[in-house]
Amino acid sequence: MIRRLMPGLALAAATAGAQETLLPSAGGGAGISISAWHFAKAIPQGAGGLADVAEFSVPFRVRAQLGRWGFDLSGAGAAGAAHFTVASTGNGDEGGERATTLFGPTDVKLRLSGAVVSENWVATLGLTVPTGKVGLTGDETSTLQAIGAPALHMPVAALGTGAGATVGLIRAFQGDDWAFAVGGSFEQRTEYSPIAIALGNGKSETRVTPGSAIHATLGFDRTLGEHHWSGLLVADVFSKDQVKLLEDARATTSTSYQLGPQVTLSSQYEFGGGSWREASFNVAARMRSEFSDSLGTKVPGSSGNYLEASIGGVRGGTTGAGLLIGLDGRWHSGLNFTDALVGAAVTAVGATIGVERAGDAAMTRFYIHGQYGSFDTGTIQTTGMGATIGFSIYGRREAR
Repeated sequence: MIRRLMPGLALAAATAGAQETLLPSAGGGAGISISAWHFAKAIPQGAGGLADVAEFSVPFRVRAQLGRWGFDLSGAGAAGAAHFTVASTGNGDEGGERATTLFGPTDVKLRLSGAVVSENWVATLGLTVPTGKVGLTGDETSTLQAIGAPALHMPVAALGTGAGATVGLIRAFQGDDWAFAVGGSFEQRTEYSPIAIALGNGKSETRVTPGSAIHATLGFDRTLGEHHWSGLLVADVFSKDQVKLLEDARATTSTSYQLGPQVTLSSQYEFGGGSWREASFNVAARMRSEFSDSLGTKVPGSSGNYLEASIGGVRGGTTGAGLLIGLDGRWHSGLNFTDALVGAAVTAVGATIGVERAGDAAMTRFYIHGQYGSFDTGTIQTTGMGATIGFSIYGRREAR
């Protein structure tokens, strides 16, 4: 029971990263996916009206057990593109269309976790290796703002965020058919430069010095006959982040902000059995509070709520081919302090169909995921259609 509960709680404590969810939990795996969105009406952004956005991603994950310590390494490469329509200014500029692109790797996430003193105490260490692309140009920044918008739910939403480290400790308690665990961790990242723009009279770049973060986690796992029910609660508290704008290596402006506390609650009910290789229902909710500006004043409209749910599984025996099917939906309240896509309210539904083939040592999966959603930035409301085509291969046996 503890072996089922600890990996998820350790992962939350070590903040292993977004691309962690792109591959099923396994000893190792890799995949490719192509995702795209088209909007009925272009969404106004700084670079123009966003009409289409696409991303090609290649995630990977490696897991191993070295004595009492579990080793987990993950990352991804991504290529994104955004298509903008540019309106006429009325000053001889007739407008038109433009495309922006972004290519590069993400940071690599390394997590170590292992029992200390006894199996009920687990220490975690998370490291972020700064391999991700930084120093983005203006066009690359516009592309990242599109593929990184939470409303679009792209597989890779961020590239480089600087080096970082997280340390944590988890304590588990176990009964006959249940397990409960509580943990905490501390995270610190270093300064990095996400944007570098060449100007006519020199070069301007931003330098971000993230503050620290404290994460508290609670988790449970309970056996219900042949089924399992598990849950995870994560609370995050952040210190101030510093942002500097430099021109020719000289600081021209400096400001700070502080993210508000946030709470994430997720739960999974696994009910696979019989003719189902696996099946589950998942739900997650996140409550994000207002952030504070450099004066310590809370910014109105910067709080938001997120709710996501999915149900699905693989119909088939333990080996051979199986039919992958699923339904999902999400609702984001939006952040109305901004009319950029990053703060858009969204209601979206999706469906997945695919094939999974299970061998003795590996599984392969091919799937198509279609989505339809409505988007509201506060200045425009529109609908969009999205699709993802993906393939992955991964080790079938979990490393212990």
